[in-house]
Amino acid sequence: MRLLKNPGFSTLALIGALSAPTVYAQDYSITILHNNDGESQLFADGDGVGGVAKFKTLFDTTKSFYQGQGHGVVSVYAGDTFLAGAAFQASLDSGAPGSRTFYDALAISQIGYDASIIGNHEFDFGPQVLAEFIGDAQTTNTTTYLSSNLDFSSESVFNPLVSSGTLAKSKTVSVSTAAGTKTVGIIGATTENLSFISSPGAVTTSNVVNAINTEAAALKSAGADVIIVGSHLQGLATDQGIVPSLSSDIDLIIAGGGDELLASPGAASPSSVYTGAPASIADTGLAPGDSAFSAYPDTASGIPIVTTADQYAYLGRVTLNFNSDGTFAGVDDTSNPQLNDGAFAEDAAVAAAVAPVQAFVDGLAANVIGTTSVQLLHGGSNTIRSQETNLGNFVADAYVEAAEQNAAGFGVTLTPNRVIGIANGGGIRDDINAGDVSQLSVFDVARFGNFVSVVEDVTVEDLVLTLENSVSRIVDNDPGSGVDPARQGDGTGRFAQVSGFSFVYDISNDPLLVDGDGNVVQGGSRIIEVVLDDNTIIWQDGQLAIGAESILLDLILPDFSAKGGDQFLDPDYLNNAYGFTTVGITDQVALQNYIESFNGQDLATVLGGEYANPNGNGRITAIPEPGSLALLGLGGLLVARRRRDA
Repeated sequence: MRLLKNPGFSTLALIGALSAPTVYAQDYSITILHNNDGESQLFADGDGVGGVAKFKTLFDTTKSFYQGQGHGVVSVYAGDTFLAGAAFQASLDSGAPGSRTFYDALAISQIGYDASIIGNHEFDFGPQVLAEFIGDAQTTNTTTYLSSNLDFSSESVFNPLVSSGTLAKSKTVSVSTAAGTKTVGIIGATTENLSFISSPGAVTTSNVVNAINTEAAALKSAGADVIIVGSHLQGLATDQGIVPSLSSDIDLIIAGGGDELLASPGAASPSSVYTGAPASIADTGLAPGDSAFSAYPDTASGIPIVTTADQYAYLGRVTLNFNSDGTFAGVDDTSNPQLNDGAFAEDAAVAAAVAPVQAFVDGLAANVIGTTSVQLLHGGSNTIRSQETNLGNFVADAYVEAAEQNAAGFGVTLTPNRVIGIANGGGIRDDINAGDVSQLSVFDVARFGNFVSVVEDVTVEDLVLTLENSVSRIVDNDPGSGVDPARQGDGTGRFAQVSGFSFVYDISNDPLLVDGDGNVVQGGSRIIEVVLDDNTIIWQDGQLAIGAESILLDLILPDFSAKGGDQFLDPDYLNNAYGFTTVGITDQVALQNYIESFNGQDLATVLGGEYANPNGNGRITAIPEPGSLALLGLGGLLVARRRRDA
């Protein structure tokens, strides 16, 4: 199931969705085709849902039909066109930088979107990769990449794209309608959290609302008849939140980043309203197990907002009707997402363009590197962003192992018993299933290709502040009935899975709050106790332990975090500024080497069953209130962790 049904999606809304189609005396109609968050999921799942080659057929069929009805048709991809992982690695490994083939981009070019919005994952491999990707997206049809609130001027690699108009703040599209040619303006918007959830280099963000309104005014002044915002703000709630501050000239928001599946059950099919609608686009049903997050479009905040599920599973189609004087006449009742299922044949050209990806992935799957009788769980889930898991422990241990094996070769001397590791939960993207463990499993778990890094001589106080950042977005999902930690809001990839130490935090205490510019809004007081694996207590009762003043730690973590990703190691809230040294190995290779080091032993039994429990083994403990510490007996709560010797 992609998203649980929203309790707020009421019976009244359902009754409204099932009512008879409204007939508008409109002068013209604009149909917008959209999707978001394809994230390199280029092939159909086991139920035949999704697949970019079938999506192309669905897209073309739908576009042709609505154009035949006299509608103007525009198309928008609302961000996160690719995502690190095995599928995208096929592109990265296809050649040297500057001569690589980006298979996702070739598919996008074949589809021929009018605009693609810059999302956060577009920057996961830095500016150079994005610039190459955009170049490949122009090979068949041109696609303009948009963001009104990003400043690309300090990254020279983007200069040719900006000069050519391929990368812009907004654009206009001229479309033919029953009332003649109309101009549609499209504005792009990207999450303001970009700097600490991705790797944009010198690309900077500005206020989303101000940027959108500036572009809307310019487009309206230039004669745009319809104005659309394509956004990638990480969730429907964020888009809803900015609507009251947006220009009244904006007619529609196409959102991305949240993967919410909006749908109106029982909405009118095109065939009930339009003559000659093909059966292939009359199906407005959902995939088995899917349910609607809310109605399509969402109108709770005033401006209609549409978004849909990820991975090419649905094509969104929303029709806006306008009166002869250009005023908005309403959203057509046939508007709804279209399921991309077995009703559609693969487009041959797109299938050929992405075929090398499947061959690459199949090769990784065939290379078995280990075995496990227990599943290492919760990668890519809310759980690993809020609670300890056996997979999180495994990844953090692999980082430490890689550093201990390689640091000396890079001029780094690690201090015995003072080496600790952190793996940001948002960087752990999939489970390791029971059975044979393949190289593909490694890529699925550690998709981003971050380099294992060492931050030397971290003070205890600064480790604690870093942990405060880690747990700052965690809330108790079940207060009064024990502690059930859960993520809240954005930026939750910062939750730390740990190695070499254990800690207790009080979920009811004040969290550290740091704004997007690194300014401390509120100091945190959640971290209660920290104990190293050799049983050295370095933080006790919410303060520096006696004798810990002189202890310095070697912190192992991915370079994404060492560079400030998820606001880790931010000098604005730490006492010191720290540099880091990479040790020449990616997180993917570190994980593969760690698995192979056990020489085929069952990962459930190695190290005395260190990874046997899906919920981990007590490295991270959340408590409800300070008074519970005395009752629990903290000295026995944190026990020494066993870890593989170097």
